[in-house]
Amino acid sequence: MMNENLAHPHTVKKFELVAGYVKDWIHKLMNNPYCKTVVFIDCMCNNGIYKDDNGAPVEGTPIRVARIIADAMKNYPSKKAVLYFNDNDSDKIAELQKHLPPATDNFRIHLTCKDGNDLLKTLKTLLLRLNDLHYLLFYDPYTASIDWEALAPYFFGWGEVILNHMVSDTKRAVAVATRPKTIDKYEQTYLTSIEELATLRGDKNAYDKLIKDIIERLGNLTKHEYYLAAFPFFIKTNAQIYSIIFFTKNVKGFKLFKTTAWNIFGGKSSNQNTHGREIHQSLFETPGEDKQCYHVCDIADYIVQEFAGRKDVSKQEIWALVDKHPVFPTDGYKKDITDELKRMGRCKVKQSTVDFAQR
Repeated sequence: MMNENLAHPHTVKKFELVAGYVKDWIHKLMNNPYCKTVVFIDCMCNNGIYKDDNGAPVEGTPIRVARIIADAMKNYPSKKAVLYFNDNDSDKIAELQKHLPPATDNFRIHLTCKDGNDLLKTLKTLLLRLNDLHYLLFYDPYTASIDWEALAPYFFGWGEVILNHMVSDTKRAVAVATRPKTIDKYEQTYLTSIEELATLRGDKNAYDKLIKDIIERLGNLTKHEYYLAAFPFFIKTNAQIYSIIFFTKNVKGFKLFKTTAWNIFGGKSSNQNTHGREIHQSLFETPGEDKQCYHVCDIADYIVQEFAGRKDVSKQEIWALVDKHPVFPTDGYKKDITDELKRMGRCKVKQSTVDFAQR
C-alpha cells in the first residue's frame, strides 16, 4: 500500500537537488580512470513514495537516485555502483523495494532496516580503506539529530557528504527542552551544552554556524583542501526549515553542487520568496541582516567589491575567486554574471579582462 507521506514543495526541491547532483556526479566519476567503484548511501531513506500538496504521487531521493545510477552504469560495464538504502522501519524498506530498478552485473542495491548511524559505523571500515572507491553519503535525519561518531569518519575518506540540518526543530524546541533524552540529542548534535544553545534564542544562523564549525574542524584534520557549501530551504511562509550542507575535497564536485542548487531554485540560491526585490534587494535589508537568497546581481556586486580599483583583471582570476565562494556558482552562470557586470556600469568588461572602478 502506498505510504501517505507528504512532500511539500521544499521537500521536492530537496529531492531534486540530490538527484540532480547525482545525475552529473556519476558520469564525472565513471569517466575518471582512477575510480573503479561508486557508492551512494542514504541511511535514513524512508520508503521513497510521497504525495505532493495536490495529492499527486512524488518519488523520493532513493528511487530517483537508484534509477539515475542504474541507467548510467549501462555505459560503464567494467566499473561498479553499490547503493545502500536504510530505514529503521521495515515496512518502509519493504515498500521501497517495490520501486527500485533490478540489480545487474555492475549495479547492486543493499537494503537494511536498522538505525542509520549503526549502518554508517558498519560501513566505514569497508569504504574508507579502498583508494579506487568514491562515495556520496546523504545524511537526512527527521529532526536536528546528528551522531558525529558515526558521521565523522566520512569526512576523512575519498568521498562527499550531503547533510540535512533540521534547524527548524532546534529553533522551536531547544529553549523548552527538559527531558534528558531530548537535551542529549541537541547537545550531541551541536557539541554544545543546552545552556549555551538556549542563549542563542532561536537564531537559526547561529545553529547553522555551529554545524559548519564542527565540519570545518573535521575538514582541517584531513590535511587536504576541502570545500563547504550550504543552502537554506524555506516553507511557504518564508520560514527556514532546514539547511542542506555539502562537504567535498574536490573543487569540481563543489562547483557542480552549487550550480545544481541554483538551477533547481530557478537561478538563485534558495526557494525563499523575495517578492521581486532581488534587483535592488539591498534597499530593503536592515543593517546587518543576513541575506538568505542570493541572485546573479549579488554575485556581480561581490566581484566588483573584491576587485575594486584594479585594471586588466583576467576573467580567469574572477572565476577562480567565485569558484571558492560557499554559495555562488560559475559554471552555467558566467554569461549571466558578465551581463550583470556590464549592466551595473561599475566596471568595463572587455574580451578577456575587466577594469574595475574605485569604490
